[in-house]
Amino acid sequence: MLITTLGAAVISIAAGASIRAWAFAIFAILVAIGFGGVAFADGSSVIAAMLSGIAILVLMEIGYLAGVFLSGLLRRSARLRENNSVADSVATTSERPQG
Repeated sequence: MLITTLGAAVISIAAGASIRAWAFAIFAILVAIGFGGVAFADGSSVIAAMLSGIAILVLMEIGYLAGVFLSGLLRRSARLRENNSVADSVATTSERPQG
């Protein structure tokens, strides 16, 4: 159970950086239904299986949002680094002595 939960979290974080929200929502709902179905097949009650499915769905959504946030943060820092390197090269060329 712990390995499955960690796997779902890692996959969700990776998905946050690469796929659209609607595609991930469909994927997460299908995984949650499957997870609840497996819990029910293992002998859990219907309510316990539903709660397991909802818990994995919430975990996956939190992981997706974390992935989106981290991806945006990395893109922004890369863009700022790129803009700063261009600004530094322009500043050094304009400071050359003329003559």
